[in-house]
Amino acid sequence: MEIYRFLKDNGKSNVSSIVGAFKLTQPTISYHLKEMRDSGILISKKVGKEVYYSLSGHCPSFSQDCVLNSIEFPA
Repeated sequence: MEIYRFLKDNGKSNVSSIVGAFKLTQPTISYHLKEMRDSGILISKKVGKEVYYSLSGHCPSFSQDCVLNSIEFPA
């Protein structure tokens, strides 16, 4: 949810800038970005060595249910 809000507020961002905004490790952020991308919430674009993430538009009006129902959280 926080990553969604970050991208909504900041637009297209690379992994480093997203990691810098949170008190989480890069592998943890990357895991959540992959889950969100695989669920269709985010899109990614590789530019050189960097991967940039942005909202896909599939959840046009932010809804907690939309995000939570799209991601399977590990038990």
